[in-house]
Amino acid sequence: MANLSTEKFFERIHYQGSHNVTFEDLPSLQLQFTKAIPFENMDVMRKDHRKVTLENVKKKIIDQKRGGICYELNPLFYWFLQQQGFKVYMVAGTVIRDGEPRGPIGTHVTTLLLHNEEPYIVDVGFGSNLALQPIPMTGQTVSSFTGEYRIQKTQTPWGDYTLEKYQNGELKVRYSFSTKPVDETYLDQVKDQITHHEQSPFNKSILLTKLIDNGHITLTEQSLTTTKNQQRTQQKIDQHLFQELCQRHFGIAPLQESC
Repeated sequence: MANLSTEKFFERIHYQGSHNVTFEDLPSLQLQFTKAIPFENMDVMRKDHRKVTLENVKKKIIDQKRGGICYELNPLFYWFLQQQGFKVYMVAGTVIRDGEPRGPIGTHVTTLLLHNEEPYIVDVGFGSNLALQPIPMTGQTVSSFTGEYRIQKTQTPWGDYTLEKYQNGELKVRYSFSTKPVDETYLDQVKDQITHHEQSPFNKSILLTKLIDNGHITLTEQSLTTTKNQQRTQQKIDQHLFQELCQRHFGIAPLQESC
C-alpha cells in the first residue's frame, strides 16, 4: 500500500499537534480535517472513473487540495489512523431519512475504531452532521457545536446499529450500519452506485459543504447557505458567482479537469 505522509496530512488540515497521535487527540484532528477538507461531489458529476485507492485519494485530497465523498474522506482518515497504529476497520451503512433509506443501500462508508477494546465510530465524511469526536457504541450521547449524537444497538433491515442525532429535541436516525469490515473493492462498488444509481442523492447537482467556526457553509450552483451559531442565511447566486465562491470558500476551481 502507498504511504501517507503524516507531515503532508497535517499540513493539509492545518494541524500543529504531535506526530504521535493518541486517542485523546482525535477530536482536534477530526475538527481540523472537516474544516479544511470539504464534502464535495464534483467527480461524481464528472462521472470520474478512477478506483478508490490510497494513492488516488491522497493525490486528489492531499496534493490537489480537493474534497470528496464519504467513500474518499473516511477511508483517507482510516488509512491515516491505521498508519498511526490504531485498530480500525472500514464499515458500511445506509443513510436514513424519515425511517427509510435515502439513496442506495450500504453506500455510506465510515470507520470503526477499537480503543481499550471498546468500539467507536469515527466519521469525518457525513456532510455537516459530524460529532467531531469518536462516538462510543454504548448509547452514550456526545456533543459538539453541530449537535448531539449517540449510537444505539438497533436491528434494522440495513444494519445492527444506528447513529442518531437530536433534531428539534427529538432523536432522528441518520444512518444504520453493520460492524462487518469492508475493503477497497467495496469502496469502488459504492463509488459506482453513488455515481450512476438513479436514487443516488449526489449525482443530480453540484454540492460542496464544510465546517466553519460554530457552523457550516453549503454551496450549490443556485445558492450559498451559511449556518453559524444556529442562525441560517441563504444567498441566491448565478454561475459566475458560484465559480468565485467555490474558489474563495473551498479552494476549488469548479471547471478544472481532474488528472
